[in-house]
Amino acid sequence: MTYLSVFSASAQVKLRYTQLPDLPALTGQPNPGVAGAFAGVSHGALLIAGGANFPNGFPWQGGTKVWHSTVYVLVREGNRYRWQATHQLDRPRAYGASVVWNEQLICVGGNDDKQRFADVFSLQWNPSTATLNQQSLPALPIPLANLAAAISGNCLYVFGGESDRGTETGLYVLDLKALTRGWQKLADLPGPARAYMAMTAQSDGTDQSLYVVGGRQTVNGVTTIYSDVYTYQINRKQWQRLPDIPQPLAAHQVIAFGSQSLVVFGGDDGKRLQQIEALSNQVKVLPAGADKEKRTTERNNLQIDHPGFIKTVWQLRTDTKTWSVVDTLPFPSPVTTPLVLWDNSIIIPSGEVTPGIRTPAIWKID
Repeated sequence: MTYLSVFSASAQVKLRYTQLPDLPALTGQPNPGVAGAFAGVSHGALLIAGGANFPNGFPWQGGTKVWHSTVYVLVREGNRYRWQATHQLDRPRAYGASVVWNEQLICVGGNDDKQRFADVFSLQWNPSTATLNQQSLPALPIPLANLAAAISGNCLYVFGGESDRGTETGLYVLDLKALTRGWQKLADLPGPARAYMAMTAQSDGTDQSLYVVGGRQTVNGVTTIYSDVYTYQINRKQWQRLPDIPQPLAAHQVIAFGSQSLVVFGGDDGKRLQQIEALSNQVKVLPAGADKEKRTTERNNLQIDHPGFIKTVWQLRTDTKTWSVVDTLPFPSPVTTPLVLWDNSIIIPSGEVTPGIRTPAIWKID
């Protein structure tokens, strides 16, 4: 267990990291973990649904990505945690967004190996019968993957992501108490389109705000990682740019901490990704031969020898608009996985720890 200090407006708070049971074995084999899963808590159980991995060989070995429909259910019994029998989604899917509202895990968008989805649905765990109920909600205006979502009050907000027409800047809202109204379009982000960003909602008692941190956009095989930060003031219906986070980040996580602080965990700064992309782009246009093989080997080695993702834990004081480093994660930093609130704990469930490699680890932060 490792402790770190985060300063809130009122007191110093210490956080403790604890590892929960790994994702359970599948067909007698150790679970490799998943990236891009939906995750949240329903009626006291942690649900981890869908996701993707490389069970039959890593990308540099010619392995293909596999999408999954498995829903894992972790229940707490006193101070112990136990995986329940697994359940199944209606189809394999990953790389959407997920939030929790009214004891429901709401899953938004995502994709499989063939298409992006506009689907929105809820998963609700019934502890008395150990069953999982899936219900449809109004579909998104367009199919989206690698988007962000947040809940403020009874409203579900969805931002950005990748559509069939490219990377998006759109912000949409769905009133979960008035579903017949459907999705409403709000003001676009006044900055570059992006996916793989982090978003959270925060209230200071009078104003409700969304915060969007970082993200990335890929155009013609070249990815730009962003460090810019924005807030959308819900009552005023307008965006405002905040000070940049001191390093560009994508596929990270953010959570509101009290009413005056955000905490950002992990992410990818894109440095190794951009080197890999540059070699991949060369390989695509080179004729078969020694030069192409050399570039392919160099690219594969960059993936094999990847140092892992950013372990820095950043804090933004939303009252003073200042960034600071509060700690370094004491375990391999997973990306493309959501943060989940479970009572007073933060859960980081599974995720990708280097390109193509997942972790079955489930971390709890108190």
